[in-house]
Amino acid sequence: MSQDQRIEQFKNMAQADPENELGHLSLGKAYFEAGQYELATGSLARAVELNAKLSKAYQLLGAAFEKNGQRDQAIDTLTRGVTIADNQGDRMPRDAMMQQLSALGAEVPSISNAAPVETASPTSSESTPGFKCSRCGRPNGQLEKRPFKGVLGEKILANVCNGCWREWIPMGTKVINELGLTLASSEGQTAYDQYMIEFLLLENR
Repeated sequence: MSQDQRIEQFKNMAQADPENELGHLSLGKAYFEAGQYELATGSLARAVELNAKLSKAYQLLGAAFEKNGQRDQAIDTLTRGVTIADNQGDRMPRDAMMQQLSALGAEVPSISNAAPVETASPTSSESTPGFKCSRCGRPNGQLEKRPFKGVLGEKILANVCNGCWREWIPMGTKVINELGLTLASSEGQTAYDQYMIEFLLLENR
């Protein structure tokens, strides 16, 4: 799928449900990757407005402000994002934002090393050697089995914790309903899988 196609797809989702933070986050990310930083800041700011705990959105919004020459806004966004991510135990975006602040020559806020939030998995308190969730960065709560067959199912098993997978399920239902996807068709399944990959941050896995 081309960048323009992805932008149009995510734009349709954001317009279909203006209150859906995933649509705005995905659209902002697509704009960022296309080098359209001013448009990215608008979409990502809306995602943060809808969900103030969306740490990945702070990371991308701060980067978009920096690329757009808005250093003060970038520092403010990243500083707030580090605290929010740390409070939630979202280690990966937290550490990335701390690095961004350091590169900007800004003060890096102290962190509390917040403990990961417990998940419903009976083994959620046990750390799995070599496992780290692609979305939240937690080393525990790995799924006990793949959610479905195929390469993507294996990738989710290897990279996604139980808590983040549970968060995707109702969001996936919203994606199907708002875009009118038919999973029996290859086009509908491809679109659904792409949203899942975006939500679970599996693009580079």
